[in-house]
Amino acid sequence: MERIKVRKVLPMIASLLAIPFIISGCAQRSDCDVKEKHVHLYKISDVNGVFYTYLDNEALEFNARDWKGDVTVNYKWQPDYIIVTDEDLQFYHSKDDFFEGEKNWKYLFNMMQRKSKDYLEFYYHYTTTSTIKSGKSYVTQTHHHRGWDTDPTHRGVTGDVRLCHNKYYGYKVVLINGKYERIQSPLVDDFRDIIDEYPYFDNTCYETVYKEYDFTKDISILRKLNVKDFDYFDGPDLTNSDINAHVK
Repeated sequence: MERIKVRKVLPMIASLLAIPFIISGCAQRSDCDVKEKHVHLYKISDVNGVFYTYLDNEALEFNARDWKGDVTVNYKWQPDYIIVTDEDLQFYHSKDDFFEGEKNWKYLFNMMQRKSKDYLEFYYHYTTTSTIKSGKSYVTQTHHHRGWDTDPTHRGVTGDVRLCHNKYYGYKVVLINGKYERIQSPLVDDFRDIIDEYPYFDNTCYETVYKEYDFTKDISILRKLNVKDFDYFDGPDLTNSDINAHVK
């Protein structure tokens, strides 16, 4: 579908990008006068950098939160567009939040640089109480507080420690029974392991995996633990940014 020749709207239309983004209400729409069905190129920016993809949209600019809630993503309309058929449009709708990894490799490499640092988390569990009035009497309630935190001195640490590591995945879009379906790849340590077979990605295509350990509750020992003392997970090759670099 993206093999179709890319065209541009008139320069006058492109100049509308200068109109400020409207934070409340509907985003300002372009005055694109292309009559045929088409999709527009969008420049999308977040903490990992910039990537480009085609969307069935005419909003000049808008912001959105990624589905993991990690970052704000900014979308900016571009004058480039592709004329599409109904089937093409179905394909683009199936990958609205995807981009081609090969054409946006710098963005993916930046993501690996940001997300490939392992870290430790410490499990805590403690209780507190509160007293509430119930009718003419008072009732004492017990509250359990539990979870994982990166602070080894957190109240109620139990000695359970986990090494946290991010792995990556991509997608391919296949036509099944007349409908485009997204197929997710296995988790890998480097996007280059899958980019040929799974060419599409989004800005949240990572997943945190864990290796758990049992240690003492002694905070003086827990605070001395260093992620460098653990050698369990592999990681991407960050010494070479070439998309064709060999990956073990």
